[in-house]
Amino acid sequence: MLLLVLIVVFSLCNDLIQSERNPKQIHVLFRHGERSPTGTYPNDPHKGHKWEGGLGYLTNKGKSQMYSLGQNVRAHYENFLPRYYWPAEVNFTSSQWDRCLMSAELFGAGLFPPHDFQIWNSDVLWQPIPVHYLPRNLDNLVAMKTNCTKYDKQFIEVQNSAKVQQYNQDYADLYNYLSQHTGKIINNIEDVESLFNTLEIYQLNNLSTPYWVNDTLMNEMKIIAAQNLAIYSETEYMKKIKGGFFLKTILDLMETALNGTKDVPTINTYSGHDLTIVHVMRALNLIDTLKPNFGACLIFELYEDSTIKVFYWDKWNGKIIEQILPNCASPCTVSNFIEGYKAVLPVNWARECEL
Repeated sequence: MLLLVLIVVFSLCNDLIQSERNPKQIHVLFRHGERSPTGTYPNDPHKGHKWEGGLGYLTNKGKSQMYSLGQNVRAHYENFLPRYYWPAEVNFTSSQWDRCLMSAELFGAGLFPPHDFQIWNSDVLWQPIPVHYLPRNLDNLVAMKTNCTKYDKQFIEVQNSAKVQQYNQDYADLYNYLSQHTGKIINNIEDVESLFNTLEIYQLNNLSTPYWVNDTLMNEMKIIAAQNLAIYSETEYMKKIKGGFFLKTILDLMETALNGTKDVPTINTYSGHDLTIVHVMRALNLIDTLKPNFGACLIFELYEDSTIKVFYWDKWNGKIIEQILPNCASPCTVSNFIEGYKAVLPVNWARECEL
């Protein structure tokens, strides 16, 4: 009986230790905070509204969200994150868009407030943290906009596919309804997503929506918006070129950290877009369609025993939920991850793009 009790106690203690162990390396990918609309439409009652920063920029609410996201991530990894910011341990990467760069800076401010010798002005509890980025046409990691000849051909094929044509047939009445009320031609799911983004931002900022907009319409448009994001990684090849390159990049960093061949950052953050998150989650086969919220966050944890865990926060202050990787049974090691997802991990990105 005593032996049985000891075995149970040992098992519980081991589970507790495992649940409280710290990662060896983390990768944090997030969507930027709330922004102003990137465009308007002819019958828009708010097209003259003055947005701080102009169209497409972070709102003050969005700035607060990203600062809070940094604080929330720090609180979650309190026993893992270093007290002080050190450039060799932390790397911030961003899409070139200003809203992403600003989000990265705000996230960094929340993640690493200055302490002790790092305080350079007692009235300003903030420290500058460099954020790295590439021009959009060279960025296939976060913005994922680098030219890829073969991908472009496949995307055109997808746009002309039976699936997308069926979407257009199914939504023909909705297209006509939206065109009539907006004064703008709406004839595909991309147009619907663009309009949804604008209307959602109005709602988030307590601006009145037109009489022809209701919750049922917004819910339908959100589904269509998610369908539009999904077609950018419709095929296995498209997943490889977009989200797969991101996965390959972080896997290389994980293997380097485990091998100890050279020093690599322990904390890696990536400030991107809703489409960035969709690309990665679709490459992982975690979702079919999704319209990520502002401040949504996808986190990869690497442990000393080579296991990987993936978590998703649906918004900047949301609940963190562990994701079950369909192609890599738990415990998912780096080698098992690579084997399970080899179909979407590029070997030579440029060659596979037929550049």
